[in-house]
Amino acid sequence: MELDEILSALEENTSRKFPRLAVEAAIAQQEAITPLLLKALEDAKANIEEIQKRPDYFLVIYALHLLAQFRETKAYPLIVDFFSIPGRITQDVTGDLITEDLPRILASVQDGDLNPIKGLIENIEVNEYVRGSALRSLLVLAAQGVIPREQVCQYCQDLFPKFERDGSFWWTDLVIYSARLCPTDELLKLIEEAFEEELVDEFFVGRGDIEYYRKLGPEGALQALRENRHYTFVEDVVAEMERWACFREEKPKSTTKISMPKSRSAPTMQELGMAPQSFKSKEQKKKKRQAQKQSRKKNRPKKK
Repeated sequence: MELDEILSALEENTSRKFPRLAVEAAIAQQEAITPLLLKALEDAKANIEEIQKRPDYFLVIYALHLLAQFRETKAYPLIVDFFSIPGRITQDVTGDLITEDLPRILASVQDGDLNPIKGLIENIEVNEYVRGSALRSLLVLAAQGVIPREQVCQYCQDLFPKFERDGSFWWTDLVIYSARLCPTDELLKLIEEAFEEELVDEFFVGRGDIEYYRKLGPEGALQALRENRHYTFVEDVVAEMERWACFREEKPKSTTKISMPKSRSAPTMQELGMAPQSFKSKEQKKKKRQAQKQSRKKNRPKKK
């Protein structure tokens, strides 16, 4: 396929079919396609408001994954720049990619200088899910032996006093990723303080989870991450993306009600594939629990 044909096939997901031939052609022509994918990232930032109005636009999704597979370090500053846009507009454009694959993408394209990733983490204007995913990218690097576990633990420890204790989802992410590498004694104290101050959404992580990671020990925690695909580099875009739910043809609707066998539970997100989708459900749960938390605080008897 010619380069313009590849880009045309990757621009929108209107057919709901994975464009295997175009993706494979892009990989086969890595050197030639890379500058065009980098430009796609630059254009995506420049025209993000227009892209937001195009729900089928997909080129930026392919560009991010392909450049990650290519280990293209030139993409590193462009990706950081794109996801540094304040608010939720990057979330609207890329969907679940932020919480599913952005950590792996950042880890795959970084050039050894972690300051751009730390800039994302510490910029309170950046989308809170992006900040959490940027932090998780450091765990990916630790799991893959690029940086020491101790370095990430120390950095997490340094983050706790830096931010307003506002109960945003950032605090839940900070606690989760501080714990997953087996927290040090110092980190454990900070995590416990966060629980005591009700900064953590216990729907996503509880004290029992923290104790579990603690008991794994440093090496056990690292091994657990290595065995989890969410803590690996992007290696095979075709194998990963073709499983996404958005590339599965919808079956014709039937008027006959079909019951799911009691012996089988509903499919998980992992079974359905990691498709960019809306964050609405997660946000609704978070808002509901925050409202409940505020209600508990309001009704809690004051200490005498």
